[in-house]
Amino acid sequence: MDTGPTTEQSAEFLHELARLGETRTWEPGATVVTQGDPADCMYVIHEGELRAVIAGEGGRVVELNTLRPGEVFGELMLSGELRSATVQVTTRARLTRVTRAEVERLLAARPDLAFQLVQRLVQRVRALTRTVGHLASADVYGRLVGLFDALAVEQGGQRFVPGPLSQQRIAERVGASKAMVNRLLQDLERGGYIEASRERIVLLRKLPPKW
Repeated sequence: MDTGPTTEQSAEFLHELARLGETRTWEPGATVVTQGDPADCMYVIHEGELRAVIAGEGGRVVELNTLRPGEVFGELMLSGELRSATVQVTTRARLTRVTRAEVERLLAARPDLAFQLVQRLVQRVRALTRTVGHLASADVYGRLVGLFDALAVEQGGQRFVPGPLSQQRIAERVGASKAMVNRLLQDLERGGYIEASRERIVLLRKLPPKW
Protein backbone atom coordinates (compact mmCIF):
# COMPACT_ATOMS: atom_id res chain seq x y z
CA MET A 1 0.00 0.00 0.00
CA ASP A 2 1.40 3.40 -1.01
CA THR A 3 1.47 6.05 1.72
CA GLY A 4 2.37 9.71 1.60
CA PRO A 5 4.91 11.53 3.75
CA THR A 6 4.32 11.63 7.51
CA THR A 7 3.47 14.89 9.26
CA GLU A 8 7.05 15.19 10.54
CA GLN A 9 8.50 14.54 7.07
CA SER A 10 6.16 17.08 5.48
CA ALA A 11 7.09 19.71 8.07
CA GLU A 12 10.80 19.17 7.47
CA PHE A 13 10.37 19.22 3.70
CA LEU A 14 8.46 22.51 3.80
CA HIS A 15 10.91 24.04 6.28
CA GLU A 16 13.93 23.15 4.16
CA LEU A 17 12.31 24.59 1.05
CA ALA A 18 11.06 27.76 2.75
CA ARG A 19 14.44 28.70 4.21
CA LEU A 20 15.88 28.85 0.67
CA GLY A 21 13.37 31.26 -0.79
CA GLU A 22 11.74 34.66 -0.54
CA THR A 23 8.44 34.97 1.36
CA ARG A 24 5.77 37.53 0.59
CA THR A 25 2.03 38.09 0.95
CA TRP A 26 -0.42 37.94 -1.97
CA GLU A 27 -3.85 39.56 -2.01
CA PRO A 28 -7.08 37.87 -3.22
CA GLY A 29 -7.44 37.96 -7.00
CA ALA A 30 -3.70 37.99 -7.67
CA THR A 31 -2.26 35.57 -10.22
CA VAL A 32 0.88 33.86 -8.94
CA VAL A 33 1.76 31.84 -12.05
CA THR A 34 0.18 31.81 -15.51
CA GLN A 35 -0.45 28.87 -17.80
CA GLY A 36 2.08 28.83 -20.66
CA ASP A 37 4.73 30.93 -18.89
CA PRO A 38 8.24 29.54 -18.34
CA ALA A 39 8.44 27.45 -15.16
CA ASP A 40 11.46 28.63 -13.18
CA CYS A 41 10.40 28.30 -9.53
CA MET A 42 8.02 26.61 -7.12
CA TYR A 43 6.04 27.89 -4.15
CA VAL A 44 5.37 26.82 -0.57
CA ILE A 45 1.98 27.79 0.87
CA HIS A 46 2.08 28.99 4.50
CA GLU A 47 -1.29 30.74 4.74
CA GLY A 48 -4.35 31.33 2.59
CA GLU A 49 -6.07 29.50 -0.24
CA LEU A 50 -5.37 29.38 -3.97
CA ARG A 51 -6.89 27.67 -6.97
CA ALA A 52 -5.32 26.03 -10.02
CA VAL A 53 -7.19 26.56 -13.30
CA ILE A 54 -6.63 25.81 -16.97
CA ALA A 55 -8.03 27.62 -19.99
CA GLY A 56 -9.86 25.55 -22.58
CA GLU A 57 -11.37 26.26 -25.96
CA GLY A 58 -13.35 29.45 -26.35
CA GLY A 59 -11.91 30.95 -23.20
CA ARG A 60 -13.65 28.42 -20.97
CA VAL A 61 -11.95 28.00 -17.58
CA VAL A 62 -11.85 24.74 -15.63
CA GLU A 63 -10.74 24.71 -11.99
CA LEU A 64 -8.53 21.71 -11.26
CA ASN A 65 -8.14 21.91 -7.50
CA THR A 66 -7.83 24.06 -4.41
CA LEU A 67 -4.43 24.61 -2.78
CA ARG A 68 -4.05 25.22 0.96
CA PRO A 69 -1.34 25.71 3.64
CA GLY A 70 1.16 22.87 3.83
CA GLU A 71 1.10 22.29 0.07
CA VAL A 72 3.51 23.24 -2.69
CA PHE A 73 2.91 24.00 -6.36
CA GLY A 74 5.04 24.55 -9.43
CA GLU A 75 6.94 21.26 -9.04
CA LEU A 76 6.93 20.65 -12.79
CA MET A 77 9.51 23.42 -13.18
CA LEU A 78 12.05 20.63 -12.53
CA SER A 79 11.30 19.32 -16.02
CA GLY A 80 12.00 22.71 -17.58
CA GLU A 81 8.52 22.85 -19.10
CA LEU A 82 6.05 25.71 -19.36
CA ARG A 83 3.42 26.22 -16.67
CA SER A 84 0.58 23.75 -17.15
CA ALA A 85 -1.96 25.78 -15.16
CA THR A 86 -2.68 29.23 -13.77
CA VAL A 87 -2.68 29.61 -9.98
CA GLN A 88 -4.76 32.41 -8.48
CA VAL A 89 -5.17 33.63 -4.90
CA THR A 90 -8.67 33.25 -3.46
CA THR A 91 -7.94 34.30 0.14
CA ARG A 92 -4.98 36.39 1.35
CA ALA A 93 -1.94 34.12 1.09
CA ARG A 94 1.64 33.99 2.33
CA LEU A 95 3.94 32.11 -0.04
CA THR A 96 7.64 31.36 -0.33
CA ARG A 97 9.08 31.40 -3.84
CA VAL A 98 12.02 28.99 -4.34
CA THR A 99 14.03 29.07 -7.55
CA ARG A 100 14.69 25.98 -9.62
CA ALA A 101 18.44 26.17 -8.90
CA GLU A 102 17.87 26.21 -5.13
CA VAL A 103 15.42 23.30 -5.30
CA GLU A 104 17.82 21.24 -7.41
CA ARG A 105 20.68 21.87 -4.97
CA LEU A 106 18.51 20.85 -2.02
CA LEU A 107 17.30 17.66 -3.68
CA ALA A 108 20.82 16.69 -4.72
CA ALA A 109 22.03 17.09 -1.13
CA ARG A 110 18.95 15.45 0.43
CA PRO A 111 17.71 12.44 -1.58
CA ASP A 112 15.16 11.74 1.15
CA LEU A 113 13.50 15.07 0.40
CA ALA A 114 13.54 14.24 -3.31
CA PHE A 115 11.56 11.10 -2.51
CA GLN A 116 9.03 13.16 -0.56
CA LEU A 117 8.58 15.44 -3.57
CA VAL A 118 7.96 12.40 -5.79
CA GLN A 119 5.33 11.17 -3.32
CA ARG A 120 3.61 14.56 -3.42
CA LEU A 121 3.60 14.50 -7.21
CA VAL A 122 2.09 11.01 -7.22
CA GLN A 123 -0.69 12.15 -4.87
CA ARG A 124 -1.35 15.23 -7.05
CA VAL A 125 -1.55 13.13 -10.23
CA ARG A 126 -3.94 10.67 -8.58
CA ALA A 127 -6.21 13.49 -7.42
CA LEU A 128 -6.25 15.05 -10.90
CA THR A 129 -6.94 11.65 -12.46
CA ARG A 130 -9.97 11.23 -10.21
CA THR A 131 -11.16 14.73 -11.11
CA VAL A 132 -10.83 14.15 -14.85
CA GLY A 133 -12.42 10.70 -14.58
CA HIS A 134 -15.39 12.15 -12.75
CA LEU A 135 -15.78 14.92 -15.33
CA ALA A 136 -15.79 12.34 -18.10
CA SER A 137 -18.16 9.82 -16.51
CA ALA A 138 -20.85 11.86 -14.74
CA ASP A 139 -23.45 14.36 -15.86
CA VAL A 140 -23.38 17.92 -14.52
CA TYR A 141 -25.57 17.10 -11.52
CA GLY A 142 -23.45 14.06 -10.69
CA ARG A 143 -20.30 16.18 -10.84
CA LEU A 144 -21.93 18.78 -8.58
CA VAL A 145 -22.77 16.12 -5.99
CA GLY A 146 -19.22 14.75 -6.24
CA LEU A 147 -17.78 18.22 -5.67
CA PHE A 148 -19.95 18.81 -2.61
CA ASP A 149 -18.99 15.41 -1.19
CA ALA A 150 -15.29 16.17 -1.70
CA LEU A 151 -15.41 19.63 -0.10
CA ALA A 152 -17.98 19.14 2.66
CA VAL A 153 -17.00 19.38 6.34
CA GLU A 154 -18.95 18.76 9.53
CA GLN A 155 -19.08 21.23 12.38
CA GLY A 156 -21.52 21.62 15.24
CA GLY A 157 -23.72 18.86 13.87
CA GLN A 158 -24.03 20.63 10.52
CA ARG A 159 -22.59 19.42 7.21
CA PHE A 160 -21.65 22.16 4.78
CA VAL A 161 -19.37 23.19 1.92
CA PRO A 162 -17.25 26.13 3.16
CA GLY A 163 -16.90 29.25 1.04
CA PRO A 164 -16.41 31.64 -0.44
CA LEU A 165 -17.60 29.56 -3.38
CA SER A 166 -19.31 31.53 -6.13
CA GLN A 167 -21.50 29.95 -8.79
CA GLN A 168 -18.81 30.77 -11.34
CA ARG A 169 -16.20 28.82 -9.36
CA ILE A 170 -18.55 25.89 -8.98
CA ALA A 171 -19.17 25.95 -12.73
CA GLU A 172 -15.43 25.91 -13.38
CA ARG A 173 -14.96 22.98 -11.01
CA VAL A 174 -17.67 20.83 -12.58
CA GLY A 175 -17.11 21.83 -16.20
CA ALA A 176 -20.51 23.44 -16.75
CA SER A 177 -22.04 26.84 -17.44
CA LYS A 178 -22.86 29.24 -14.63
CA ALA A 179 -26.50 29.23 -15.78
CA MET A 180 -26.70 25.44 -15.37
CA VAL A 181 -25.16 25.59 -11.88
CA ASN A 182 -27.55 28.39 -10.91
CA ARG A 183 -30.54 26.31 -12.02
CA LEU A 184 -29.38 23.21 -10.13
CA LEU A 185 -28.70 25.15 -6.92
CA GLN A 186 -32.09 26.85 -7.09
CA ASP A 187 -33.82 23.50 -7.67
CA LEU A 188 -31.99 21.94 -4.71
CA GLU A 189 -32.90 24.88 -2.48
CA ARG A 190 -36.55 24.67 -3.49
CA GLY A 191 -36.46 20.94 -2.77
CA GLY A 192 -35.14 21.60 0.75
CA TYR A 193 -31.83 19.83 0.13
CA ILE A 194 -29.45 22.79 0.56
CA GLU A 195 -29.28 26.32 1.89
CA ALA A 196 -26.85 28.33 -0.24
CA SER A 197 -25.00 31.58 0.42
CA ARG A 198 -21.64 32.90 -0.71
CA GLU A 199 -20.14 31.99 2.68
CA ARG A 200 -21.24 28.34 2.64
CA ILE A 201 -23.62 25.78 1.19
CA VAL A 202 -25.37 23.91 3.99
CA LEU A 203 -26.32 20.33 3.10
CA LEU A 204 -29.63 19.94 4.90
CA ARG A 205 -30.17 16.32 3.87
CA LYS A 206 -28.70 13.68 1.60
CA LEU A 207 -28.75 14.78 -2.02
CA PRO A 208 -30.71 12.59 -4.42
CA PRO A 209 -28.57 10.36 -6.70
CA LYS A 210 -30.13 11.87 -9.82
CA TRP A 211 -31.91 15.10 -10.73
